[in-house]
Amino acid sequence: MGTVTKLKPKSQTPPRELAGHLIADADRPEHRYLGSPLLEYLTSGALPREALKDYAVLRWAFQAHANPAMMLSHAAFLEGDDVEHLLENAYDEIFRLAGEGDHPGLWVQFAKLLGATDEELAEVARKPLAEVIGFPRTMTHYCRKSAAEGLATWWGDEKQLPEAHGATALALKKYYRLSDETIEYFYEHVRADIEHTEHSLSLFEGYVKDRDDVVRGRRAAAVTLWAWREMHDGILRYLQKKYDF
Repeated sequence: MGTVTKLKPKSQTPPRELAGHLIADADRPEHRYLGSPLLEYLTSGALPREALKDYAVLRWAFQAHANPAMMLSHAAFLEGDDVEHLLENAYDEIFRLAGEGDHPGLWVQFAKLLGATDEELAEVARKPLAEVIGFPRTMTHYCRKSAAEGLATWWGDEKQLPEAHGATALALKKYYRLSDETIEYFYEHVRADIEHTEHSLSLFEGYVKDRDDVVRGRRAAAVTLWAWREMHDGILRYLQKKYDF
């Protein structure tokens, strides 16, 4: 009787291993954007209506500090057309002309239609909650470290945003009767981030080269997801203290 030789399973390439980890990690309860307490309040209509304006004002500090360093620092590690991809993402996020779907402008529109003033928005941009400013600074930190960390940071964040923003938009319309104009920011983010994540994952093939890149990329994405949730937890703590709910 012949000897049966067991075939060894093919080992995953580093890019595929990192992608697999990020997809699985995004489903962990502590990483789920949609499972954050603030979004659970929002998407169930349980957040007091009077707290909506404060939410919009406090979270504006993130959008105000979403600058080119956060968007483009990891371009230093990329080559050729891959840099163009980052530039296109940055254009979608922060560089569009006012009135053409620019994300900062759409968030200001959201806040102002809820009653916020220019003075309130300027003040919170100058003096943001620590948890809010911590999120863009976390992303900038990892984007400055390596291609693998920058790409993983952005992919990890943008992968969850269509679901989170889509559910938020539906709830704001259903429970709070907000107009499409008021919540346009959320609609636009759903569109943009679906496009961004589809392309960004393909970039792993060129820049996630070894086990070290996998480990560092996974860590960068995990910390970024934690920082996003902590930003929203900080806002919720403020709102609960102010409105006693």
